[in-house]
Amino acid sequence: MLAGAAAAAALGFTHPLDVAADEPRPIPRRAFGQTGVQVSALGLGCFPLGGLRDEAAAVEVVLRALDAGCTYLDTAPSYGRGRSETRVGRALAARPDLDVFLATKTHTRTGADARRDVEGSLKRLGVERLDLVQVHAVKSREDLQAVLSKGGPLEALLRAREEGLLRFVGVTGHADPVVMREALAHEAFDAALFPLNCVDPHHLSFERETLPAAVERGIARVAMKVFASGNLPKKGLDPALCLRYVGGLDVSTIIVGCRSVEEIDLAVRVLRANRPLSPDEKKTLLQKSLPHRGKDVEWYKRA
Repeated sequence: MLAGAAAAAALGFTHPLDVAADEPRPIPRRAFGQTGVQVSALGLGCFPLGGLRDEAAAVEVVLRALDAGCTYLDTAPSYGRGRSETRVGRALAARPDLDVFLATKTHTRTGADARRDVEGSLKRLGVERLDLVQVHAVKSREDLQAVLSKGGPLEALLRAREEGLLRFVGVTGHADPVVMREALAHEAFDAALFPLNCVDPHHLSFERETLPAAVERGIARVAMKVFASGNLPKKGLDPALCLRYVGGLDVSTIIVGCRSVEEIDLAVRVLRANRPLSPDEKKTLLQKSLPHRGKDVEWYKRA
């Protein structure tokens, strides 16, 4: 394992104050909308775990996050064809007494398929109840209508919630911030997962269109793609500053996809410090990100 400055340099961190020795204080916790639940400001994005060849290494990433105080785990049945959920389940079995918030998803657009996803997730994760199941990747108004229609996935998730198989229902989207804003007008959703990062304000902005609507309705806000799927560090933007940018927004938790314990350690250190960017730092970072707006970096947006 790389240590200290060596690990920081390898991952693109250039500000030593952001990767100093761990402080004794824990990762801050934030309200998860109006659910009455609090979660850690750092959420572990478990998409990369499904693709790791070494299952033991994948489980170790989850354990490292849990032991550092991360309480929010984000996964899905489609991540590695179930491998991500299975590996998260193995880690949870090794830490049965920890306070963990389990969030998963369904990509389907029928109630029957959504039900199968819920039942499969319960089995792979080894739990009797999920904390959050999200209708994933709503792309357009037509897609949103399919989600909301009779016999659709939302109906099935609400029924599963009534049966006690899950606590909360959410929606995710990364293509169109206006469609996501419209989705939040439906009172069924407890949480919303959408992209927030320092290049987002320049083009089809979820920060401007979706985030205020979620705040106004008291819906839990979960930030994803804080590095624009890893593209921002590749463009020379410091990951620590990117994390601090999103940490200064009104969000419940920040999903960081990690594939190694080194990446976990560095994300934990930045978010433990709980130090949002100053106005001047924010202005400078937005200026640096401006040339990278658009489809080349934000490939997931509709245009």
